[in-house]
Order: sequence, then C-alpha cells, then structure tokens
Amino acid sequence: AEFPHNTKHVHIQHFVCLLVNAMMMMKPTTTTCSSSSSVSSSSSSLSSSSLLRSSKSFFGKTSSSTQKSFSKSASFKSFSSSSSSSGRRRRRRQRSSRGGEGQDVVVRAAQSSKDNEDEDDDYETEEEEQYEWEVGGPNDVPIPHLMNIYKGEKPLKPLQTSFCAPHSKTCLPRHNKTTTRRYFRSDKKSNVKFFVDPGDRVVLHSLAFATSLSPDSTCELPTEADEGMSSSSSSYENTSSCTFTPQWVVRAGPREKVYFAPEEVHAAIVTCGGLCPGINDVIRSIVGTLEEGYGVSKISGIRYGFSGFWEEGFENIELSKKAVRKAHKQGGSILGSARGGGDVDKIVDSILRQGINMLFVIGGNGSHAGANAISAECARRGSLVSVVGVPKTIDNDILLLDKTFGFDTAVEEAQKAIQAATIEAQSALRGVGVVKLMGRQSGFISMYATLASGDVDICLIPEVDFDVHGENGVIEHVKDLLDEQGHCVLVIAEGAGQEFVKVSGTDAGGNPLLGDIGPWLCKEIKKETKCDVKYIDPTYMVRGCVANAHDAIMCNVLGQNAVHGAFAGFTGITIGYVNTHCVYLPIPMIIEKERLVDPKGRMWHRMLTSTGQPDFKEYEDDEDEDAFKENNIPDKEIFEPVR
Repeated sequence: AEFPHNTKHVHIQHFVCLLVNAMMMMKPTTTTCSSSSSVSSSSSSLSSSSLLRSSKSFFGKTSSSTQKSFSKSASFKSFSSSSSSSGRRRRRRQRSSRGGEGQDVVVRAAQSSKDNEDEDDDYETEEEEQYEWEVGGPNDVPIPHLMNIYKGEKPLKPLQTSFCAPHSKTCLPRHNKTTTRRYFRSDKKSNVKFFVDPGDRVVLHSLAFATSLSPDSTCELPTEADEGMSSSSSSYENTSSCTFTPQWVVRAGPREKVYFAPEEVHAAIVTCGGLCPGINDVIRSIVGTLEEGYGVSKISGIRYGFSGFWEEGFENIELSKKAVRKAHKQGGSILGSARGGGDVDKIVDSILRQGINMLFVIGGNGSHAGANAISAECARRGSLVSVVGVPKTIDNDILLLDKTFGFDTAVEEAQKAIQAATIEAQSALRGVGVVKLMGRQSGFISMYATLASGDVDICLIPEVDFDVHGENGVIEHVKDLLDEQGHCVLVIAEGAGQEFVKVSGTDAGGNPLLGDIGPWLCKEIKKETKCDVKYIDPTYMVRGCVANAHDAIMCNVLGQNAVHGAFAGFTGITIGYVNTHCVYLPIPMIIEKERLVDPKGRMWHRMLTSTGQPDFKEYEDDEDEDAFKENNIPDKEIFEPVR
C-alpha cells in the first residue's frame, strides 16, 4: 500500500521494506527498498500486491510442519463466533463500503490479485472449520439453568431486570428523598451497553502449545518411534505435536432478563472451611448487590458452615447493607465458619422450609462439592433454588481459575515471617531460618512468597519430592550455604515431606491429617550440622487478617457477579477469573481435583533461578524412567479442560 510522503510514514515504509526483505530471504530484489536518502524521495513506494507476493514466497520456503505451526497461530488469533466464512466476506464488503484511508488499503490489498483472494478465502474457510464455535456447540461449556430444572405449577419465564446503574442511564430518578434505591427504566431500549449478552463467552485456555517440549505443555511426550525419525526432519517433526481445541465459558455479569422477582427472593449466605482474607468483603459485596442493586430485602446469614442449616442452637443473622457496612475492616468471617456438617437432605429440607431460593456458598473444594450436592438435590426435587459458589482458598488450588481471593494477601503476609527469619539467620553464627507456610497439597504460597522475597535459599513444596539426608539431600545443601555465606533461609509448605512424618486420620472436612514437618526438619538439621536454627510458623497469621487492596477488589467483583449469576437463573455454578475475565463455570469442572504447581512449568523454573537450589532427589541409574517422568510431569487432567 502507498503511504503519504511525510517523515513519519517514510520511516514506516522503510521498516516494512526491510521486513519484507527479511521474509523473502533469498529474493530481496523483488521489492523497491533503497537507502535512507532514496527512501525519503516521493518516488519510493511499496504496492500491496508486492507484499502479498513476498509473504507467499517466504511461506513457500518453509517446511510443512512450520506452515502448520503458522497456520495454527494465525487461526488462534482470528477466533470469531461466526459460523461461516461468508460472514467474514460480508463484513469485509461492509468495511469497504464505509470508505476511509485504512479501508481503502484493505480493499486494494484484497483486490490486488484474484488468485490471492481465492487462496485467502480457502484459508479462512480452513480456519473456521478448525475453530468453529456457536452457543450450545460442542466447544461451548454448558452450565445448569433453572429453566431445565424447575417443576413448579407455573412455567418459569424471564422478567425484566430491576438492576441498574445511574451512569448507564438505565435508572429512573429516586421516587422521594427517603428512598436511595433506583429502579430500572422499563422504557429504556435494550441497546444500552450495560448488560452482558447471554451469548458472550471467554476462551478457557489462552495458550496454544506448539510442541510437547514447551514448558507447562500438557501434550504427550514423544514416543520412541518419534525420537527415531530421520535426522533430516525438522525439530518440530521430531516432537509430539500439540492440538488446540478452544473451549468457551459463559461470561459473568448482569443480564437484562432475570428469573427472580426481587420481592420474592430470600437469599442466604454461608461460609465453610478454614478462614481466608476477604471472606467478609465477599459477604459485604453480595449483600450490597442484592439490596442496592436488585432491591432484595430478605437476606439471611447461616452460622458456622453447613451445620448452621440444621443443627440446634444456631439462628440465622439478618443481613443488610447497614449491618455489613464495616465488615470488610475485620478479618475472619462475621458469620463464623466450620468444616463438615454436610448432611445434604437435612440442608435442603431446611432451605425449602425457610423459603430460601438463592444460596451463596463461600468455600474451597470441599465446600463446593457440598454446594454441588445441594444443587443436585434441589434439582431432583424440582425446586426453584439457585446455588452459586464463590471459591475461597489461600492455597490457590482451584482448577482452571487464574487466582482465588485471599492468595495475594497470604503471600504478602508471609513476607513478614520470611523477613524475620532472614534477619535472625543473618544475625546468628551459622544461622538457619526456617519458615513453614500453608499449602496442604499445593505449594503456591511457598513458591510465590519465595519469589517475592528474594532472600530465600531453599523452597520445598508437596509437588516436588526431596531427600533430607544423603549427598544430594537438603541438609547437605544447607551445610554448603553455611560454609559459603554464613547463613541459610528455608521455606517449606506444610504438606511437603509428609513421607517423613506420617500420621493417620482425617479432619472434619475429610482431608488427611498432616504431620508437622517444620519442627521435624529443624531437628534433623541440628543433628547433622553445627548451626543456630530459628523456626517461624505464621500459619494462622497469613489467613486471619484483612484482605489487601488487590484481594478486596477481587472480592467485590466476585460477590457482585455471584448475585448476577443467581438472578440469571444459573445454579450449580461457581464464579472466578479465567484469562483475566470473570466467568461462570459448572462446579464439577473445578472440584475434580486440586490444582498443583507444575514442576516443569515456567513459574517453578523462575523460582529455581531465584534460589539457585539443586534437585534434592537422588535417582538410581537403573531406575525406571517412566517413574521419573510420572513424578516430575504434572498430571494432564490437572490442566486440561474437562470435556
């Protein structure tokens, strides 16, 4: 395309010329790129047809596997909800009819060659055949809706929402001075950019792997047959290729049509499991959205977990915006939290007896399993009850989600303990600072806290096996550090090294009891070397505190969208961030198993670069390589979407 002849566009043109020359590799003479002096002249130009021909010459020199790789990456960038290539051609014609300099460039490039246009159309068709998507299609993750569950006498019909926001001009003025609530304008047209369209989707996995050797890849490793291929083949062909099939999940947010009348709603909130920074922020957000956003007046807080539904001695707390105004200023849960109590029949009986038709469950994997069972039982009875979960865990071990609330605060609070251990270690003769952090099955807190600190020498997590004794063991590395720098700082997750401190039994939530690895490791270090060990256990300090700013914002967003999801008629869902967007996911997808740190992933590699620690596991030469791979490569099911 020809550019206007001014200084800015001349530089752009020269850059394009150089880029095309590089792409053409062995055919630089087919373009008109000259020196800087001649480029600045008005006669220098580059036609769109030259660009197209140049790019095709370049791709003609690449291997078939490389072309496939380029094809995948290009088609990944062109996701569209359109189900046919005619839609794209139609939009292209519409763009050309609007006029404008940018559109003229596109038109000239598209019309430069009839053959090129035909090939482009074929390429677009191939893309859409590979990544075709539609609402309700095979790649669209379904979530339960009350329309398919409710068995009442009157059919469930969508209603006009009462939710509005003044800035979007969707609200009526206040009725009088005593009323602060604004109501949705029923006369407002539906084209206001305020409500989320039911067809909006978010891609579940944003990273497409080229080969099985890519870090974090979930593809199968190359087989012996692959490794024995001819050496003349490209490196791409000698590794197992990765296929990428995107899955789409429902975007969270307010809907224009809802399935509950606010005056008929009785909402309930329950917090289960251990404490976590931000619980009260979520409660406050849910209550505020119900009352101020939709006009719900009956909101109950269930005391001390699921047991509060049916055990004697517990009375509900009446919640209102006024009652929770300052709840976010204190840690813990204003409702109380507990494990166990998951008698589903008794819980559902209590829900129906109290007339509760919206239930918000704030909890981790176990609590979500309970929420899923409650939703299924309500569905079996044909009841009009929406059950929505809000993931709560400082361990950050929920599948598919970017992050859970409370995790950032826990990592930040852990810095205080690591800093204290560092000061103690550096101030003592051959000082060793040991910090035990939370992480029953996943070591995200320990890994991120180590990266954030920069002072940690050793980090031990449940996902990576290690030897304590022996030539390659942890204690031997501690000795080396003491000899080299005079001190050592070690961070260990509570679930790491459980083979050394085995105990039997489970807690009230059904989780296996953990042995106390921290004191045991300190004792072993003291036995093996002359040193001064300082042990710090901030377990309850990192979870019983107020959420930081980042988590507080996340809690507000999650609470609001949980209410929007319930009013939209969804049930058996959870709310969370996927690829930085808030989405609704069916609960079974996230409770299949815990999310774990990937020992072959980039984040763990970054942590190893920070600490400089070696591999603390010694393998025999004749040990089965499959066992090594099994222990060091994450389970595919942890990262792959549930189909």
